[in-house]
Amino acid sequence: MGKVLHGLTAEQTQQLLNNPSRTALGINVLRWGNLLQFLCFMALPAILVAAVAQFNLIQIGGYKIKPTANKTLGSILLALGMIPAVALLTALCKHLPWGNLGTLFAKFDTKRQAIFEAMLDMETYTELWVCIGILALIPAIFEELVFRGLMFNMASNTFRRKRTAVLFQAFVFATIHFSPFEFAGIFAMGLLFGLIYVSTGSLWYSTMAHFIFNASTVVVQFITLKHFNATGIYFNVESWLAQPAVYIIAIPITSAGLFLTLKK
Repeated sequence: MGKVLHGLTAEQTQQLLNNPSRTALGINVLRWGNLLQFLCFMALPAILVAAVAQFNLIQIGGYKIKPTANKTLGSILLALGMIPAVALLTALCKHLPWGNLGTLFAKFDTKRQAIFEAMLDMETYTELWVCIGILALIPAIFEELVFRGLMFNMASNTFRRKRTAVLFQAFVFATIHFSPFEFAGIFAMGLLFGLIYVSTGSLWYSTMAHFIFNASTVVVQFITLKHFNATGIYFNVESWLAQPAVYIIAIPITSAGLFLTLKK
């Protein structure tokens, strides 16, 4: 990828991937490298597994089921309400007594955050749409197909109860993100998305919620950078999300989202 797009050697490309830089070259390598890795390690294996196991992806995804306005609205509200909830769970996990593991996790989290922030270093609206596409839309589509679609259905053939299969796919979903501090929050997301899929029989709604959650992160980062460039003041999103008033608003939004999405 580095050679084709930028004339780089394999060593130079690897260096840029392992040590994020805020140069235009470094940012592009991270973005497209992230997309390529995702396609190679998530999307293509999912298609191959479905082919070997003779799964009908259209049937598993319930894509023929026409989305309803109420459930679509519910999935959007659910995603928006989950943002502060996931932030809270992540903050709580960071303050757990991890001991020596805490130092290791912190180093890993710092590097992961540096990569994430470098990929989201946006200046133009074109970059915003690119990031929404490769960091929000594509992951939402394929992760829902893999975890709520393929993995849940395969687990359902192994476990007696559907709730066990829902818990299993949520656990794998959280583990595969390789983020110890964010494990609880991602697990909660996987659990809710699994419940939505079981209730509706369609991946439309969990995919919508997943996309809105991811895209909100990208958009907030873009707005934060715009604000910083204009004023020189960095808006701390984590501190804002930690305010009690945010949860007073988020709880009814999340509840309304769950009600609309899970209502028969």
